[in-house]
Amino acid sequence: MNINNVEHFETWFDIGDGPQNQEFFTERKFLGGWTVSDRHPVKGLKRHTHGVALLDDNVIDCSIQELKDIIESILPEYAEEKNALFISGGKDSTTLAHILKKLDIPFVPVSLHSSNSRTSEYSVVKDIEKDLGIQVEYVEIDSIPQTEFKYWVENPYTAKCIAIEKLGLQDHVIFTGEIGTGEMQVNQPLLYTAQMGYKPRDLAHWHVNVCGSYRKSNSVRKESQDMIYTECVDYFYQRLMNFKHPDILNKVMFGRLQEEGSYRLFNYSIDKYKWCHPFAESEFIYRCVNMPSHHKGSKNLYREMYPDLTDIPWRYPKSGLGIPTV
Repeated sequence: MNINNVEHFETWFDIGDGPQNQEFFTERKFLGGWTVSDRHPVKGLKRHTHGVALLDDNVIDCSIQELKDIIESILPEYAEEKNALFISGGKDSTTLAHILKKLDIPFVPVSLHSSNSRTSEYSVVKDIEKDLGIQVEYVEIDSIPQTEFKYWVENPYTAKCIAIEKLGLQDHVIFTGEIGTGEMQVNQPLLYTAQMGYKPRDLAHWHVNVCGSYRKSNSVRKESQDMIYTECVDYFYQRLMNFKHPDILNKVMFGRLQEEGSYRLFNYSIDKYKWCHPFAESEFIYRCVNMPSHHKGSKNLYREMYPDLTDIPWRYPKSGLGIPTV
């Protein structure tokens, strides 16, 4: 379960049985494991969202010190005597480890890796471990068992659950860096917009293509004649066209944040563990998204908040978990 306030990303599915809705699974395929419509795996039932818009109609003035104060008030509110943090070697989890240590909040750092992965951030985490002066628990997972997800597919979530059970952390508050400052795969659309101008239809195609290809395709063209593919593209097009927010670069960066954020947090919300995602806390992520865009890019908000933060994650490209699913 998600123990902190992540209302901008809340979503839930009706409970019930009935004939399978194949259109749900087709849509899930086109978006790489999740959906944007109200379709449900069962015909006649629906998915629901909280309905609170994340991107405001106005740019919100927020200082770096205010952001720092917000995040440093969130962590003590949810931390308990026993805490853990998944560290991937990326900017979000490394920043969170830095803040937890700064606030003297005890935590068990946990990092996953696999000898079967073609990519690994094990050495990066080792450098971070040394720099922060922490002792990381490394969990080697050769493969992630194939899971029949009832709704949305999120294999890294399964790997984290395996690590929790292996290390006996079931009674801990489990911190994650999920959602971060909201900047997920933003370099490509920012570069495209800088070169071509603001083109919502092209960006809508990109959102669907990049998700459905698991980040392998950055095409801005129509890649399928399927009706449901077209519906997904139209969904993002309407979102981009209807945003009243005046900062175009914010619209480009956060065009699918609320939808993908819901997907990233969903499976955590329906299990028995105590998950906490401080960067997805409503007050923090709302300020990050709506403050002027010139503060953003490469998640440099973290460096502005904490000038003494290690630069290790900024030196290496993020390669992902890379643990094969079998």
